[in-house]
Amino acid sequence: MNGGPDVPGRVEITARALASLARAVAAEGLGAPVDRVRVGLADASGALSLDITGPIAASDDIVSGSIRIADQIKGRVSDLTGRRVGSVHIELTGIVRERESRAR
Repeated sequence: MNGGPDVPGRVEITARALASLARAVAAEGLGAPVDRVRVGLADASGALSLDITGPIAASDDIVSGSIRIADQIKGRVSDLTGRRVGSVHIELTGIVRERESRAR
């Protein structure tokens, strides 16, 4: 027994809430203002598939950084939602300079 009362029912997270959560996680990972990041959700054989579009914070190695960020987003969204994330596709639309990311 888990120590808590047995409550009938279940918890569902709407697609809109999933998209908002994924958008916030993606913006944080990319180092971009949340209003410049877009997230699309899809089903990939029962797993969640994320299509992310937005800028990335300036760095020395954007390609390696974006691969690392995709893995982080995948893990974080999975941890927060309890859903399996099968894939994360990131389309970079620009570079965010340090001054711009602080201003928002």
